[in-house]
Amino acid sequence: MKAVNMAGRMLLVLVKIILVLFIGLIAYFLAEPLWNRYVVYPELEEERTRLWRSYKKPEQFIPHADFKGVLHSHTYRSHDSRGILEEIIPAAKKAKLNFIFLADHRMADLDTFPRGIHGTFEGILIESGTESPGASMMVTPLRSVVLDWAKDRSQLMHEVVKNNGMVFYLHSEDEHDWGNPDYQGMEIYNIHSDLIDEKSPLKFLINGMINSGVYRHWSYRELFDEQTKIVALWDSLNNHRRIVGMAAVDAHNNQSLRARYTKNDMVEWVGPNAKTLSVNKPGWKEKLILGKPDIAGWAFKMELDTYFHSFNFANTHIFGDSLSSRSLKNELVKGHAYISFESLAQASGFQFFTSDSSGKVNAIVGDSVQGKNAVKLSAVSPYPVRFELFRNGKLIDSQEDRYAYEFKVRDKKGNYRIVARLKFRNQWLPWVYTNPIYVF
Repeated sequence: MKAVNMAGRMLLVLVKIILVLFIGLIAYFLAEPLWNRYVVYPELEEERTRLWRSYKKPEQFIPHADFKGVLHSHTYRSHDSRGILEEIIPAAKKAKLNFIFLADHRMADLDTFPRGIHGTFEGILIESGTESPGASMMVTPLRSVVLDWAKDRSQLMHEVVKNNGMVFYLHSEDEHDWGNPDYQGMEIYNIHSDLIDEKSPLKFLINGMINSGVYRHWSYRELFDEQTKIVALWDSLNNHRRIVGMAAVDAHNNQSLRARYTKNDMVEWVGPNAKTLSVNKPGWKEKLILGKPDIAGWAFKMELDTYFHSFNFANTHIFGDSLSSRSLKNELVKGHAYISFESLAQASGFQFFTSDSSGKVNAIVGDSVQGKNAVKLSAVSPYPVRFELFRNGKLIDSQEDRYAYEFKVRDKKGNYRIVARLKFRNQWLPWVYTNPIYVF
């Protein structure tokens, strides 16, 4: 009898321990998302609203239009995406994009251009390109051509650039031939690269699911970390020659659970990375949760990385005179561009330039200018920011809560770039990174 009582007490203790562990586990994964939902994100939303009310349209110093878009995006032409035009264009319009440069994965050694989605759709310019195998590059020939990926990589890069195409290194956290003379730029921010350094991807996923409604843009920002190593590498490379920095959305719209009816009245369930999970006859669960198919054919979808939230997260702005693939490419490789994190605030109007002794603008972001002619560096912002000026990768000056910034160069040669930060919850968050102005 005593043995039975002892066993009962031990079983009760074990159940209590399991219950405590279970409650602790639930608290570990849910406490922060719920705190975010009811405390942090409402505060951030209020601060963002106040920030947007402080908007002041800057005077236009740079005599070119500011075209906002995204680079390195994917469609159904990639093995890990199902994205089609009917999904991409509404998301691009909602994010107020002017252009999208695609980088779909290579499908075969012989790569025909233009490929996939290409042209202007409802005012959105889309240019086709390929994300290469191996050490990733975005290769954009900008002409009708067949690329042979079986060729030597350096030879292929040289031929593309020689024929007025564009080659940018992707996933800058990976090893690349940084000494290659032909690539024109690199990613200094990539959403996917930022995601893979998360210490707890599961907590990020749970937070995203709990806050997938009105606060999705804030839950999306939980993945953001300043890419200090990549930016430092970029600065060091710019000490040798111009290497243009760009932001990459790496949008696939594939971290999701979706379902659609097939032509033979079956249901295809599609999971992460656009992989088919099952194809089956409609059963009770399909009848319960599947609704009317949307414009892309999905009768059910639970998504984390929608095209809109990617397109509204990290953008590249290009100063140019016309919205054409050739013009945008020509200006981008000159460095006439800056990157921004638009879910915080729209950056159009931001400018970085130099002026001479008469006050005339004589160089804009990406340009080279003689030290004797670059009397003053200036930047303007539509919102009050903390301006940080870097020279050869080193922070040399900063000013807070300002719409405009000036710095006298005093003939000090070097590569000058600006980081502009917005204040949220007493922290200055990176908002804009400019390409350098090269003072020689």
